[in-house]
Amino acid sequence: MSNSLAIAATTRTLLSLLSGVTPNVTALPPDKARDNQAADQLNLFLYQTHISAAWRNADPPRQVRSGETGLPALPLSLHYLVTAFGVDEARAHEVLGTAMSILHDHPVLGADEIRDANAADLPAADLHLQAERIRVTPLGLSTDDLSKLWSGFQTNYRLSAAYELSIVLVDSRRPARAPLPVLRQGPDDRGPVAVAGPAPSLAAALPPLGEPVAVLGSRALLQGSNLAGPVSAARFVNLRLDAPIDLVPEPGSSVEREVELPSGSPAMADWAPGMYSVALVTSLPGVPTWLSNEVPFGLGATITVAPLVAPAGPLALTVVCTPRIRAGQRALLLFGSRQAPPTTVQTPADTTQPSTLTFDLDDVEAGTYVVRLRVDGVDSNPVVRKGTPPRPEFDPAQQVVVS
Repeated sequence: MSNSLAIAATTRTLLSLLSGVTPNVTALPPDKARDNQAADQLNLFLYQTHISAAWRNADPPRQVRSGETGLPALPLSLHYLVTAFGVDEARAHEVLGTAMSILHDHPVLGADEIRDANAADLPAADLHLQAERIRVTPLGLSTDDLSKLWSGFQTNYRLSAAYELSIVLVDSRRPARAPLPVLRQGPDDRGPVAVAGPAPSLAAALPPLGEPVAVLGSRALLQGSNLAGPVSAARFVNLRLDAPIDLVPEPGSSVEREVELPSGSPAMADWAPGMYSVALVTSLPGVPTWLSNEVPFGLGATITVAPLVAPAGPLALTVVCTPRIRAGQRALLLFGSRQAPPTTVQTPADTTQPSTLTFDLDDVEAGTYVVRLRVDGVDSNPVVRKGTPPRPEFDPAQQVVVS
């Protein structure tokens, strides 16, 4: 790449090449190029620079050392206008034709040409060291483009030829990052670890067969592939909890295993109703622990409702919920087809005690209403199984009879 003198070095290289046509080669604005002159003349004017999209985010070529990284170079395409003058128009056409022939024979600027052209006036320029070669490409300008250009120059139109020179890579002035050499691969310098065989993968985590939702004390059914391997735990993560919960799955097949969800006072304090993500934890001796993919899992609340019998009209309902409601959780009562937010939510400091929610309902008509508690989008289970064979029924302990 090259330093910030690259644009000037490119211009001086072109001036040096075109001096083979006439020694009178200038680099002036078109409106000042012909002031008080009558001899043959070529004028080179840089009228546009733009950043190359193809090189804009490319890594700098030829980093000093492997592993070092630097900011991309400034990639420029330079557009020049070559204008010829002579004692008359015919002579100007001869001068322009000779200039175009020279540029045609130099489709690529050589490193020696660039260095020799700038040795005297720009000794600090290092454009000749750029890894990417600078190519000279003729540009075809439409009548509209020419009209806009010469109108902007505020001078009379002269027959000219346009060329693009690219790519000119200007070094970033910010230093490259040079990381220290790697002394060890891993804590014990063991390098990467490879384990033969496919890893466990989860497809779904479901409530017990036939149940609408899982609750504490029931089971979670894990389905996927390669589940019969050395799975040490099923990890349940809820954003309301301070830490994930690991449960050991029961033995099963390669496509299905079950996890028993705990119950009792410890589970009431450790768990929360709502949505979880479940992943499998695999541990092998001498190998770092790794996790499978995650799947969603809903844990419903277990509730107790009071009163179960009430007169028609306003109704104050109390719902006791386990596991305990956590701060920030959204609770909603589903009373038949009605929905109601809680009036109060009380979660005692004693972690062995459940949460208590109260709800005030207006104008409750006579009838039997199934009650559910929705916490963070997961409903409690209003269904029990009775009879032989067991058949699902709505739990009478979660129905309010209004008369």
